[in-house]
Amino acid sequence: MLARAVGRLSYGAGYLAGLVLLAIILLTMAEVISRYVLRSPLILSDELGGYALVAISCLGLAYCGMGNGHIRITFLVERLNARTAGRVRVVALALGFVFLAVAAWVSWQFLADSFARNMRSNSLLMTPLKWPQMALPIGFTLFAAALLAQLLKAIADLRAGRPADRFGAEEY
Repeated sequence: MLARAVGRLSYGAGYLAGLVLLAIILLTMAEVISRYVLRSPLILSDELGGYALVAISCLGLAYCGMGNGHIRITFLVERLNARTAGRVRVVALALGFVFLAVAAWVSWQFLADSFARNMRSNSLLMTPLKWPQMALPIGFTLFAAALLAQLLKAIADLRAGRPADRFGAEEY
């Protein structure tokens, strides 16, 4: 049940990241037209492009993780027997989950501070930073939840004697 809910949320966040990418492409096209055709550059594309890059990266974390799309270094694990590889997978997922849970916690505190202090960028736009910063805790929390779902599955597989996920070099 957790995996299904996280999968749906991750899927939605991944598609939201895709929409942000599309928006930044359109904004870049508008900047080029404005700068070279109208001779009046937009002042917002550089700043918004930076915020979009963070949003695309963070919102896409869980989507990529649920599809096993993150880079895996498997040259040692693929040489282990299935039971040992399963244990290594559980440890790796647990460490990743702890790291992301801490990152999510810190980023939620950071966002709360931005709301409390009404922080703004030091640019001409003076963008309220709470809006672009929202991608950090949302992305980290979703990715932590995705890793937790994968960790629970890996533990269940290990207890049931099923082999760990196998990712050999031939897949790449």
